[in-house]
Amino acid sequence: MRLLLAEMTSDEAKYAAPRCVLLMPVATMEQHGPHLPLHTDMDNVAQILLEVARRTNPPASPSEADAPPARSQAREKPRVIVAPSVWFSFSLFDPQVYPGSIRTRPDVFASALNDILESYLRAGFRKIVVVNGHGGGTELVIPQVVRRLNSKTASVWPDWQIPGEARIVQFCWWVFLAEFAREELERIRGKEVSLDWHGGDIETSLQLYLRPDLVDMTKAKRGSTFSREVKFSYHDFADWHRQYVVEGYPGEVLAGDLDAISGDPTAASREKGEALFNLAVEQISEFVREFASR
Repeated sequence: MRLLLAEMTSDEAKYAAPRCVLLMPVATMEQHGPHLPLHTDMDNVAQILLEVARRTNPPASPSEADAPPARSQAREKPRVIVAPSVWFSFSLFDPQVYPGSIRTRPDVFASALNDILESYLRAGFRKIVVVNGHGGGTELVIPQVVRRLNSKTASVWPDWQIPGEARIVQFCWWVFLAEFAREELERIRGKEVSLDWHGGDIETSLQLYLRPDLVDMTKAKRGSTFSREVKFSYHDFADWHRQYVVEGYPGEVLAGDLDAISGDPTAASREKGEALFNLAVEQISEFVREFASR
């Protein structure tokens, strides 16, 4: 069974659509300091989701080819497919200063995302998981698009009724881990959790595991961080979502040695990246099984 929607024929996609959970990675291309490639956000999330599909899919079986699995079976072995990555959301970085970074307008990104998702719904997909690997403001826009489509409001085909059983869910993968696997996340990162925000120990460790040939640790330096002393604000990648709990209350920025990086990439390692990757795959796989069974 093919794992990538882009590699299927239209007939194969038509058959698979109502029988699967579709995973869609969303991120952007932007600078991640002199030590990491531009693709860091997307590569991390896309490879996590591809591995989720590899580990979650049932083995091909002729006896199961003609009908979707029963609910009890779906929780154990749902059919999972990975959609093409949505690369070009918006970035805070000016490409004149950081060449290669891409900035789209939020409304343009929202419209494009809506049309892509609506196309999948019209094709017959009924369970879609949008996984954000970027942030940078997309975490505010993506939920708006998802809520609109879940309210069954179509835009591309305004006279078409989105099926009532269709459901789209969305989350940022690192917030998902911080919420549902916090102890494991902190154990992997060490007793003194590094203050990763952008290009720090988490993202660098993942790239050291996934694409070590593209990482130059000789150029890695500690970036700015957010003070732990400000109790009711964010200070780390893992509590990044706290900025929306008390909105408008910024953390205290502590200057580092590297501009436009937040966190400490020197605390990264390939071993940490492998552990983080497996934790993300395990947790998201568990969610996908539960989502498929509902």
